[in-house]
Amino acid sequence: MKSHRFMATPAGKLLLVVDHGSLTAVYHEVHNPPPIPSAVGVPFAKISGPSGGVGETPTAANLLADAGTFDRAEDQFRAYFAGKRRTFSLPVQANGTDFQQRVWAAVLAIPYGETRSYKELAVRLGNPLMGRAIGTAIRVNPLAIIIPGHRVVSSSGAVTGYSAGAAVKRFLLDLEAGDSVRPAAWAQAADGSDGAPP
Repeated sequence: MKSHRFMATPAGKLLLVVDHGSLTAVYHEVHNPPPIPSAVGVPFAKISGPSGGVGETPTAANLLADAGTFDRAEDQFRAYFAGKRRTFSLPVQANGTDFQQRVWAAVLAIPYGETRSYKELAVRLGNPLMGRAIGTAIRVNPLAIIIPGHRVVSSSGAVTGYSAGAAVKRFLLDLEAGDSVRPAAWAQAADGSDGAPP
């Protein structure tokens, strides 16, 4: 059963979605297009009671697996925003068409701190004329930041076409370039020396 939890970050809130121990979606609070309700399920706290969620009663093992995935995801995002993590190591499941999966795999291969153009990805995938289709596939990527669509820019280098807007995309690119000021509370949280982020 899908459930979600919000997490505060320096780039705004993230909506994390977990289903049977796998992270299935990461959406920005202001995500365009917004996720449909069935893609996010119910708030995690609502299914942790004895009655379970709507239509399905989760087992204790499922609840424990989901809670563990939420906790690991939050830890890894805190480390990412503190500049201490470049990749994510989480159980994920991104549902999409074969073409979308190919595009997302190509995006996932873009190294931290680097960018590629839509045209470069199109050439890599075998058709230099499918830049627009690639942009559409990136736009519906269900795992924002983890599948780093923010690393894809226009051929001119312009920062456009991100699900949370150009300002968030620029923030993430600057963060990865080491140009962003990282709040001390986030750095401490990533070290495990202090509690949750503000």
